[in-house]
Amino acid sequence: MGVYSTGGIQKTLILRWNGTRWAKTASPAPADGSALTAVTATSARNAWAVGDTFTSTTGSTLVLHWNGTKWKRVTSPNPAGPVTEVILSGVAATSATNAWAVGGFSTGSGAGATIALHWNGQAWKRMPSPNPTSETNLFGVAATSATNAWAVGRYRANSLDKTLIIHWNGRAWKQVGSPSAGGDSLLTGVAASSGSNVWAVGEFRVSNTTAPLQVLALHCC
Repeated sequence: MGVYSTGGIQKTLILRWNGTRWAKTASPAPADGSALTAVTATSARNAWAVGDTFTSTTGSTLVLHWNGTKWKRVTSPNPAGPVTEVILSGVAATSATNAWAVGGFSTGSGAGATIALHWNGQAWKRMPSPNPTSETNLFGVAATSATNAWAVGRYRANSLDKTLIIHWNGRAWKQVGSPSAGGDSLLTGVAASSGSNVWAVGEFRVSNTTAPLQVLALHCC
């Protein structure tokens, strides 16, 4: 699952394991360029892949669904107003009626904000998500039920990246306190097996912006 280039145009790439080998599977690739960044599945007939599709001037969310026979694009919301870049970088599903896709978008002025989309079995709907500062992004999401999901990323404060963790309790996304190192810190992936066992991983620098990157792993609770 990802992207490949042909004739200077980016197209979506999906590989499927059939028990014996990996094989390329046809997938939609709208607009001038398209890329997939994350995938999740709950059964042989229910899988989601997310990313972005873009032209030379603007970007849009891209959500594909596998129904057991083929991949089809599903309508997904985009931020209001002029958006120069938007990408869904994480997706998680617990059933055919509960899935989350998260990412971030930019208006071209250097500002960035989170985006969180929810699938209720009928349609994708954008849900309010925290933005601690005007430079905030989400990179990964995990869910164990309709009332328990986690998303991770980063926000920019005092010229440094800080870890960002938000939690869905069935009603709203709320930021949860998370440690950051002395330099840049960010989280790119998250996994959960229950409401009390969650791992988030990423990278950090001990001090300034030129210090070597190191592995970061956080555990709750």
